[in-house]
Amino acid sequence: MSNLHNEAIIDNLLARACDMTTTELANDLNLPIDALGLKPFADTPIPPCVGNEILFTDMDIFTHDELVDKHVQHMWEQHPEA
Repeated sequence: MSNLHNEAIIDNLLARACDMTTTELANDLNLPIDALGLKPFADTPIPPCVGNEILFTDMDIFTHDELVDKHVQHMWEQHPEA
């Protein structure tokens, strides 16, 4: 399969994931939602907002961007053409 085809698939997965809320991403990744936060940390590149909150789950903390990356990777691994 060509790299251009793979890139198109990944771009499509990324576009879909960016439109998802933190809650939707967490549910798709089977991550428990302990809390959602709007207060940014010092290393948070983009301040969180409603829908794109910071996820507190078990002992982990994920920004919306990190969840998007995890979701894209997860969906790519499950893709029949991957």
